Amino acid sequence: MLEHLSKRYHTILLTEAGLFNRARISILLQLLTAFAVLSVFLFILYFFQERNILLYRISLLMVLFFAGLMMLFLNVSWRIVGHYFMFCLTCFIWSNLLILKNGFNIVTVQYVLMIVSGGYYILGLRWGWVYSLINTVPIVVLFSLEQFYGISITLGMVGVNIYAYNISIIFNFLLLIFIHFYFFRAFKRTSKKERKLTANLERSLRSARIVAEEKTNFLSTMAHELRTPLNAVIGITNVLMENDPKPQQKEDLEILHFSAENLMATIDDILSFNRLDLGIEKLELTTFGLDTLLNNVYGALKLKSDAKSIDFFLQVDKEIVGLSVQGDQNRLTQILFNIVGNAIKFTQKGFVKIIVGVEKSVDNVLTVGFEISDSGIGIAGDQVNNLFDPYFRGENGTNRQYYGTGLGLSIASRLVELHGGRLTFKSKEGTGTTFSFQLNFTKVDPMVDELKEEVQIPADEIARLQILVVDDSPVNVMVFQKTLSRWNLKADVAENGQIGLDAVMKKTYDVIFMDINMPVMDGLEASRMIREINDKQKKGIYIIALTASIDISFDKRSEFGCMDDFMLKPFYPKDLEDKLHHVAKLKANRML
Repeated sequence: MLEHLSKRYHTILLTEAGLFNRARISILLQLLTAFAVLSVFLFILYFFQERNILLYRISLLMVLFFAGLMMLFLNVSWRIVGHYFMFCLTCFIWSNLLILKNGFNIVTVQYVLMIVSGGYYILGLRWGWVYSLINTVPIVVLFSLEQFYGISITLGMVGVNIYAYNISIIFNFLLLIFIHFYFFRAFKRTSKKERKLTANLERSLRSARIVAEEKTNFLSTMAHELRTPLNAVIGITNVLMENDPKPQQKEDLEILHFSAENLMATIDDILSFNRLDLGIEKLELTTFGLDTLLNNVYGALKLKSDAKSIDFFLQVDKEIVGLSVQGDQNRLTQILFNIVGNAIKFTQKGFVKIIVGVEKSVDNVLTVGFEISDSGIGIAGDQVNNLFDPYFRGENGTNRQYYGTGLGLSIASRLVELHGGRLTFKSKEGTGTTFSFQLNFTKVDPMVDELKEEVQIPADEIARLQILVVDDSPVNVMVFQKTLSRWNLKADVAENGQIGLDAVMKKTYDVIFMDINMPVMDGLEASRMIREINDKQKKGIYIIALTASIDISFDKRSEFGCMDDFMLKPFYPKDLEDKLHHVAKLKANRML
């Protein structure tokens, strides 16, 4: 029997996860057991010494205490049993005041202290306060009347049994000591466990941060390693396409170029997701023509739609045509490529349409609405809640196709949120999907840009530039030289930063294209040493960083302070031409 009760007791404890609640159950069980035992002893005492109302009272209380124990072992909630015990003890206290001649005595006060302690420890703050008030108020009132006004209110007619009284005093003191000891032992154990959990959590967080940093570094390194050969593929493809290829060769080169750009876009998506996940992705504002960007996106994706023989439309509000705005054109391009590319991918027949229009114009701020609709496979109703989950693959039950891996749409959604907007969609399975979002742009007066371009540069000024390329990759250097040749330029070459520094000491250059990662001396160290040269002209050379790592924020990282600009690999001839024009303008201004 005892073994069964012990197992049942441990089962009850296991239902509670916290040490505090387990301690409460234990205290409740011990109190019920103690008062059941005390009531049995007092019953025997009263039965042989005083067969009066005290015997009937203790008989009833004995039954109540044993009933509480049974309730606790018969799956009744321990909180309900806790209220039941507080009720029984309250009856004990009030019956002392009503039955005994000197009901306001030390035993009654002990029971009140037990109510106060047990009420708070077992049932918590609110119920502890309620039971404390119910039992302390009458005691305080009786004590005040007797002490301050000399009024003694005696309600009972039965005297105290001296043996029961003395035993109860000793018993109650021991029980009060036990309650506090047991509760604060549980409190100490809980605090120790919490400290241990906190220490483990801190270790886990440190490990997670280290893993996150290692993941970021790994992805950054992989991006560099992947984009470096892509630089050669795209660069050589651009060179070949400029050399009047045959029609069949041109078609092959366009496919090669398009495939390389798609691979590069995938790499950029993975890195963007990583930066967004870490919360380090930031908007970089530039001035651009919104309609030009939209036409470029449309033109880049037209090949995809034509290959699938689906209709591809771009509808732009007249108010946007010719408009210059300030915003993050690279992130907007990425958003559109992900959403529109996804729409084309999962549309087998029919259309894909891009509609862009001005929804609101306040002062110089434009709210532009973007809507991308398709007649593709659509999205099942039970999948819509997970569409922007990066690890979700939405399955179309009819043809076993998937509406995207989730990564592209997740990135698009997060980039829209980075702009302060929200990506929403409507879809019907088998009919099509429409994505929409709104972004704010600041209008820029085109006259401001025109004034910036008023500096006139002679046509042959670029051809006079003295250029140094510091790069340890022969393939990258070859691509660079072939691209420069279209403007009749040839650069000097240095295989690492030390050789580049030596070249600067021997010759004066207008611009240096400096790779970042090189053996012997990297580009950052070489640039710092160039800035320390005791020659005003040499230390002021315009230095452009060449990097394949797209996770840099050039103007916000102190280590790039010794450089003037950067150019991302793989680069396009137009990017290089713009950089050269800028350097030529600076040179012309210095000569004025």
